[in-house]
Amino acid sequence: MQKPLATLVKTTIRLGLTLGLSVGAVAGMTGCGELGGDEAASPSAAVAIENGLVAVNGVTAVNGLIATNGIIGTNGIIATNGLIATNGLSSTSGLMTTAMGRRTVQYIASCALGSSQTLNKQDQYGNPHAYGGSIGLAPNWLNGGISVTDELNVSACLISRINSAGMHVPLWMSAAQSSIGWGYDPNYPAQEGSYFGNVMRTDTDNTVHAYYCNGRDYQKAIVPGRLGADDTSSLYKNPFGAGALCDNNCTSKHTTTKSDGTTIVDGYGACNGISNPITVWRKSSYNPVFDDNYVYKLVSASSHLALDVYYWATAENTAIDQYTSLNQANQHFRIIQVASSQWKIIDMVSGKAITNRNGATANVQLNTYSGGSTDNWALDDHNGHFIIRNKSTNSYLHAPGSSVGSFVNVTNSYSGASDTDWDLIAVDSL
Repeated sequence: MQKPLATLVKTTIRLGLTLGLSVGAVAGMTGCGELGGDEAASPSAAVAIENGLVAVNGVTAVNGLIATNGIIGTNGIIATNGLIATNGLSSTSGLMTTAMGRRTVQYIASCALGSSQTLNKQDQYGNPHAYGGSIGLAPNWLNGGISVTDELNVSACLISRINSAGMHVPLWMSAAQSSIGWGYDPNYPAQEGSYFGNVMRTDTDNTVHAYYCNGRDYQKAIVPGRLGADDTSSLYKNPFGAGALCDNNCTSKHTTTKSDGTTIVDGYGACNGISNPITVWRKSSYNPVFDDNYVYKLVSASSHLALDVYYWATAENTAIDQYTSLNQANQHFRIIQVASSQWKIIDMVSGKAITNRNGATANVQLNTYSGGSTDNWALDDHNGHFIIRNKSTNSYLHAPGSSVGSFVNVTNSYSGASDTDWDLIAVDSL
């Protein structure tokens, strides 16, 4: 309720970033901080990464990459100058001036720069930020301009790493670019799709051309915030038509021989006339990793209403309702891991937690976090959404019908219906 966001031997890289891209069809896992973390290299045959670039993380209307606005030019980046230069990536305007914008710079550096390169910048207040490279699709951009080919390569990398749920999921990349390479890993059996286009600047039609096509397995092992779960995103589109497969539309198919002697198409040379698309594969299962520094909105897959702190109240035992989704702080929460497979859900206004202290079918409430199981939740994916289960009652967060302002409760009669499915959307960053 409202009162007044040919397998190449490559190197697998582990980064302490919100993203994790590796080399070739490399495999890598990343953390969630703004600064780079430990790096450890191990041999691999293609590239594995963790995605996590959210819809508000640069490739979004909130932070520059919208349908009529590319990254370059209007977001503090000048294509003819190096990122490290003050007239290449501005410290006083555009991406470096917001937390979400700086996360986009993280991804740009990770995609563009090599593992031995670091982009050091300051924000508008003079605070230092360091962004380590990883894949190396445009290493010359650190100190010089970026070519059209490099723009396309970095764009494909950025598009391929979008996850509107803002969580980190391990992915496998395969592409023609030498810094990525071809390859198939049986640990990532589901071909999600291929990504291509240019998100750096608007095209002649005054729109940003961000594209994907569906992989043959895009409806398997569905990951919230990715293809199969979020096919209607306004951030990118399938130029071949809804559900159109890469296999039927992309050219110069590359095949790799699997360990059992069979061959598989692991990528393509061009899609829609655009060279070097990046093909992404995902695991059959994964453990979701949420970013403590993201701010999330929780929206019911049934009612399409958002979890809402009733009347912005901050008192103990405040009710939680479902309300029209708005960009307001009483609908914004942090999801913070407190133990293995357990999270607390914290209101951004009061700092208090959503709790289930009154039984297996009770309304949930806002209370000071106690650390007890009544205040902790398990989050698991289900059909491209999430189910949220209380650790004390084992009851599921439940949207009670479609009425605006109705109080949210838990249910112990879980049936897999959409009234216990929730979409998590990253709307801001700390």
